[in-house]
Amino acid sequence: MAYKYTKLTEENYLKNRTIVSDDIESILCSISNTLGIDLNLHTYPSGSDIGTWIVPDSWNVCEAWIKNLDGEIIASYKDHPLFVAPYSASFKGKVTLEELKKHVRLHPRRDDASYYEHRLAYDYNLRHSDWVITLPRSVMNELKDEEYEICIDLDVKPGDMLIGEFVLPGSSDREIALLADYCHPGQVNDSWSGILALIDVMKEISNWSDRKYTYRFLIFPETIGSSVLLEDKPEYIYNTDLAIFSEFVGWGEDWRILSSDSASSVSKIVAKKFDNLIVDDLHAGYGNDEIVYDFAGVPAISVQMIHCEEYHSSDDHPKLLDQKNIDIAISTILQVCKTMEKDMRLKFKQNVPFYQTRYNLYNDSVYDTEKFLFNRKINQGIKNGSSLIEISTSEGIPFDYVYKYAIKLIDCKVAEVY
Repeated sequence: MAYKYTKLTEENYLKNRTIVSDDIESILCSISNTLGIDLNLHTYPSGSDIGTWIVPDSWNVCEAWIKNLDGEIIASYKDHPLFVAPYSASFKGKVTLEELKKHVRLHPRRDDASYYEHRLAYDYNLRHSDWVITLPRSVMNELKDEEYEICIDLDVKPGDMLIGEFVLPGSSDREIALLADYCHPGQVNDSWSGILALIDVMKEISNWSDRKYTYRFLIFPETIGSSVLLEDKPEYIYNTDLAIFSEFVGWGEDWRILSSDSASSVSKIVAKKFDNLIVDDLHAGYGNDEIVYDFAGVPAISVQMIHCEEYHSSDDHPKLLDQKNIDIAISTILQVCKTMEKDMRLKFKQNVPFYQTRYNLYNDSVYDTEKFLFNRKINQGIKNGSSLIEISTSEGIPFDYVYKYAIKLIDCKVAEVY
């Protein structure tokens, strides 16, 4: 299916998108050029021990392949980056078929695809512990020679874990964080599709001249990147009212807003505006940087589809990206941001109930019962210090109604924002 940012994707998705590599800075610069916003880079040197997370060395593939007895290349890193598991150890030599099988990982379901073996990269104790390659099961089953030649030539060296940041300042000191990952080499629905969606989210928000929030778009390697950043910069925790993560928006099934308890109110309001958009627990999906933000105390959500048959395989390919799905994610995330922009807490300027008929804010309790009850509940919610989002969800009143009524109170100067 057709999708936007084809050139950006084709130029970058096959690069070495792992925790630390020589390719990452060029990827982030490409995103910056597409976005039209200056890139701010946070750098964390290899060996940095921050919040119990240790930044690994830069891991780069010079050459990698497997040959049969006739010297024919059966598979290679040039064919697809998933051929070598990220943070595999180097190896050159000949091995028996029996020994080879100990070092090959196969996708659990897809016979004709290479597998994303992520465990060496993300398990501290497994990095560089063994050499590991992946092959499609259909290829593995055809191997009959008694011996095979293996080449895994790596360039492993100290480097910097990079976190890309793009900022759109707002009128207040409060922030909304937009989160995406650059990792998962050779895959697009996993992680990369979230970047594509958030590029357009940022472009749209850049046109909001009266935005209240500062929007901070962050791109990092999953989990370790967000963990290190928040431990290093606690102000990113204290200043942030909501974190929105997104991936798996190119194709799949079952749209979800996965939400922490503290973000469930805004999620429920937004879900009512879309067909077949379900609010679910934050931990119902694969789990990613939204979990990190939630653990740190920031209300967090993830906008994504849950089921993707091509998960962690070379079949996770750009040809499957569907712009219609990406647009749903964009619209959903923008609606979350718009709702947050409208949220506020008011206080009345007088100690007694205001004279509603004087300001044409009275609805008859007999002839317009619903609005009468709505208004009374909104007034009481404001008096109790509740936000507009809290009033809407706790009282079952449409958020747009609550917001419009609040604006009338402000325009009539009987209430003010605090």
